[in-house]
Amino acid sequence: MRPEEEKFYLQWEKDRIIPHFKRKPFLRGLSISLSLGLLILIISETGWYERATMVGNMQGNEIWIVIAIIAFSLGFAWIYQQFTFEMNEQRYKELKYLKNKK
Repeated sequence: MRPEEEKFYLQWEKDRIIPHFKRKPFLRGLSISLSLGLLILIISETGWYERATMVGNMQGNEIWIVIAIIAFSLGFAWIYQQFTFEMNEQRYKELKYLKNKK
């Protein structure tokens, strides 16, 4: 194994035991999804898509759009966090297999 793989293996061997709620992947997913939500709001406010602007300008609809963006962002952040954990776990298992094979 290469030195960076060995370093990851040893680090993940310790980290996989603790609960897999990590702040960094959650915040990364949250920032990505909030950026997409902000892009949707900008498109809606500039009138780029007329039909979406008409629906978005209905009275009382602004709060629901913000709530939907926040809900989507939290869901996406949680999924991104789980995805990151599973990717690291898969990499750990592959390295463990290679280490045991030798």
